[in-house]
Amino acid sequence: MNKTKKNLFSSKNKDSIWKIFDATINEKKSTIECIFRDTPTDNCTCCNSSLQITDEGFSACSNKMCGVVYTDNIDHTAEWRFYGAEDSHSDDPTRCGMPTNELMAESSIGCKVVCGSNSSYEMRKIQRYNEWNSMPYKEKSRLVDTQYIMLLASQSGISKIIVDDAMRYHKKLSEARSFRGLNREGIIAATLYISARLNKCPRSAKEIATIFHLDTTSTTKGCKNAMAIINELELDMNVCDKTYLSDTQPVSFIERYCSKIIISSEFVQLCKFISLQISKKNLMPENTPQSIAVGIIYFVSQEFKLNIDKRSINAISDISDITITKCYKKIDTLKEQLIPQSFREKYKKIK
Repeated sequence: MNKTKKNLFSSKNKDSIWKIFDATINEKKSTIECIFRDTPTDNCTCCNSSLQITDEGFSACSNKMCGVVYTDNIDHTAEWRFYGAEDSHSDDPTRCGMPTNELMAESSIGCKVVCGSNSSYEMRKIQRYNEWNSMPYKEKSRLVDTQYIMLLASQSGISKIIVDDAMRYHKKLSEARSFRGLNREGIIAATLYISARLNKCPRSAKEIATIFHLDTTSTTKGCKNAMAIINELELDMNVCDKTYLSDTQPVSFIERYCSKIIISSEFVQLCKFISLQISKKNLMPENTPQSIAVGIIYFVSQEFKLNIDKRSINAISDISDITITKCYKKIDTLKEQLIPQSFREKYKKIK
């Protein structure tokens, strides 16, 4: 009988007990305020007006009717501080942590053992073991490849911005697929080829092969494989975020070739003008841009007696004498519509 009464009482008052419980929780419930944000904001959260920096370094609302001051900003700069009396006279380069390299994210996480000139042999062994263990194998291999790219690019006079983009694309390609032997060397060379075209300073496959001491076939195959992988990785990306290589035009090679021979800036501009006219009118579609560029330089040197022979042009471009002669003859038949009349008259006066 008691058991029946107990069950009846529990069933009857069940809803009322839960209502009391919910009411108690709702009374203590408070709104949660976001004190720190992952990303900085430029607008006020109250009135959506723009924020401005005060003299004290805080963000304040520019609206006079609002005027909220945000004092909860996070300082992302380095925190230089000392941890004791003995620490006040030391200069520790690891106080702010190690710099983060986006190309080697895992190696950037960890500590660095610094040994001075008076460190013991055991401490130096600890430093060496720490360096070995702080970098995984895939990043060790990537570091060797990037140092190889930097070394050969610096010897060839390639700018740093092209080298940086090449290392970025090398990371993307190495994470997507692994290669061995000549295919791997071709992919490494292809990163510099792609980066040069992206920065509108193109290099031919033959020039890239010369830089990396490869044959032209391996370099060309590496460039095709690299572009196929990049197109596959960027298949679902927006159009504006995809990789588009700039068109290789003869004008892209004129200034670089002319910088290696003795020729005045006036004739360099004439070579550029002729190359633009040939590209615009599509006068020599059967020749490569490099061949057209060296043909223009040789044509200008012969037309205006600049004392530049084929051997000099062959040395700077690695284009054969036969190709230079063929391009020169084609340009010579079109010289009336390529050389401006004002430039020709000026040359006659000088002569």
